[in-house]
Amino acid sequence: MGITKPSCTTSYASHSDLYADVLQSAIKSRDPFVGRSVHARIIKHGLHLGVFLMNNLLNFYAKTGSFSDVHCVFAEMPLKTIFSWNTILSAYAKRGNFEAAQRVFDEIPEPDSVSWTSMIVGYNMLGRFDNAIHMFLRMISCGVSPTQFTFTNVLASCAATEALDIGRKVHSFIVKLGLSSVVPVANSLLNMYAKSGDSVMAKVVFDRMRLKDKSTWNTMISMHMHFGQLDLGLALFQEMIDPDIVSWNSIITGYTHQGHDVKALEIFSLMLNSSSSKPDKYTLGSILSACANLENLKLGKQIHAYMVRANIDISGAVRNALILMYAKAGGIEIAHRIVDITGISNLDVIAFTSLLDGFVKIGDINPARDIFDSLEFRDVVAWTAMIVGYAQNGLLSDALDLFRKMVREGPKPNNYTLAAVLSVFSSLASLGHGKQLHATAIRLQEASSISVGNALITMYSRSGSIRDARKVFKQICSNKNKLTWTCMIIALAQHGFGKDAVELFDTMLKLDIEPDQITYVGVLSACSHVGLVQQGFIKMWI
Repeated sequence: MGITKPSCTTSYASHSDLYADVLQSAIKSRDPFVGRSVHARIIKHGLHLGVFLMNNLLNFYAKTGSFSDVHCVFAEMPLKTIFSWNTILSAYAKRGNFEAAQRVFDEIPEPDSVSWTSMIVGYNMLGRFDNAIHMFLRMISCGVSPTQFTFTNVLASCAATEALDIGRKVHSFIVKLGLSSVVPVANSLLNMYAKSGDSVMAKVVFDRMRLKDKSTWNTMISMHMHFGQLDLGLALFQEMIDPDIVSWNSIITGYTHQGHDVKALEIFSLMLNSSSSKPDKYTLGSILSACANLENLKLGKQIHAYMVRANIDISGAVRNALILMYAKAGGIEIAHRIVDITGISNLDVIAFTSLLDGFVKIGDINPARDIFDSLEFRDVVAWTAMIVGYAQNGLLSDALDLFRKMVREGPKPNNYTLAAVLSVFSSLASLGHGKQLHATAIRLQEASSISVGNALITMYSRSGSIRDARKVFKQICSNKNKLTWTCMIIALAQHGFGKDAVELFDTMLKLDIEPDQITYVGVLSACSHVGLVQQGFIKMWI
């Protein structure tokens, strides 16, 4: 882009207008060289004292990301308008430098709606939604009128934090200002109610909207699918004149999340055959998940082939979904090959646990351990999955070694980790180690959890200490589930306390806890120990 050289007779105002126009063009073309050239000429012609031109220069540097220049120009300006303050405030906020943004905001003589909104937007960008809401409330208390953009952003904050009470108050304010029919504002209201779980008000907002765009429809479809209202979601989808990829993804993902994998595949087939929309990474992630759940390896391979033909980037979430599909659908070797080719980086814990399950099924856990050791981030789920994998393969000493390593190096074990290790001690009938782990569970405040309590009952029973098993059963108190009662009944039966087991079973029935087949086996065993086999069969038919 060339810069016209002003003539000697050109007026001061003409210079300013010319350079302002050039700067606006440079913003559109994102050309930093032109902007710096204009800056040099502004100084050369002594125009750097003019507020209008310096504001344009400040705006240019802010829009093109030259933050150091924004700071320098602002510092050198002899006179600053509210536009000047808002420009540098927005620049700080967008960079996430909120200490500086707050300092600038506090220095503004009279912050306007743009100033306040810039702070709200900045807080939202950092995920500090509570701060954004607090900023909005301060704005109102200071008597500054919000703009449409303010409302859309504070409603996004309310949606993210499910702050329904505040969202309703914002809604009332919007109605008073006559902005409820503005599509972006109405869409933000719709999204806030949907994300906060108020489907009734979401429908009220939707029905009152005279103008609806695709975002309106997609928000309602997504909400219905999320709440399991699949027929309502599909009905709205079918009303849309031209569904976009977000619409298709909302329907497909909704069916997959609700366990209707076959229906998700049907919708996907309809999309391929009747829509101009092309599957994106979200579509393919959901479809691969459906194939995994159905263990449909053949279709999963076809989807993979489509991705290769369409040159779709197989990375991130799509790669994890692909690995998950192959691991769950019986293609563990292919899943392992994908990991070898693409590397361990960004392998999520769901994909890893699926790989682990696949290796356990074929009785070869070593590749899973290699992957586990190579993971950049190993959370408690990954550690627990690996420990469980060893236990399921009968490699009890390896499971215990890994647990000890987890205690030394890894994250704090949770109740599922402790339950898994207790099952190992149950298999080994190792009372001493089991008691040590019980003490660890107490220290971690996990001993009262259902999974740990049930595992402790089984461990103590198999290790010969029915007294400790009884004690744990009593300590679980009101948290007992069907498995808790079943574990205790079986423990009593195995230790010859048949009468106690039958009495416990009767108590279980009085509490309206429905027995399962394993419970009945325990009762029959208890009755056989006290010569009441016929009574045991009768109880099975109660």
